[in-house]
Amino acid sequence: MSFEFTVLSDERFVEILDAWVDSPWPKTAEEGYALRDQFGWIPKEDKPSLFTSDIQPHELSSSFSCRQGVLYSFNFLITDIAPEEARGDSLKDALVIYRHFCEILTNRYGKPKRRKNRNGFYEALYVSPQGVGINPGGCRSFVECYVKSPEEMFIESEYARLVAKGYISEDE
Repeated sequence: MSFEFTVLSDERFVEILDAWVDSPWPKTAEEGYALRDQFGWIPKEDKPSLFTSDIQPHELSSSFSCRQGVLYSFNFLITDIAPEEARGDSLKDALVIYRHFCEILTNRYGKPKRRKNRNGFYEALYVSPQGVGINPGGCRSFVECYVKSPEEMFIESEYARLVAKGYISEDE
């Protein structure tokens, strides 16, 4: 089956980074709703932190999460999702798209702190000057981006430190 991904434009990606990553942190849930509305994304009626995206304007495909009213993560699609019958052939295209967006992030934030590519799943981790984590990733079906607050990045680094020191096991 012939399939071509719908891909977020470079300009819109940078616009999202400007608004969600490079603006001041911490962000409240209300600020998250305002950013969602600024981009024209439509929320789920009973769960406003789940909403549409540029790539899937008629489906709930993006979200943010809060803890005690403070935003700690935001995720959005960079591509649409390949249909099941096209997934065998779509990995090559998804990797090209993923690498392109990694190049944008490298030019903006420097080299990634981490890269993984295992069994058709790939991801990288970039960190903004204010400590926001930008985690593009994907597989044969889609490419997405996950943004982590500076607080979430700190929690993850402390967890990794405690595991490395042997104070806790990795499954705690």
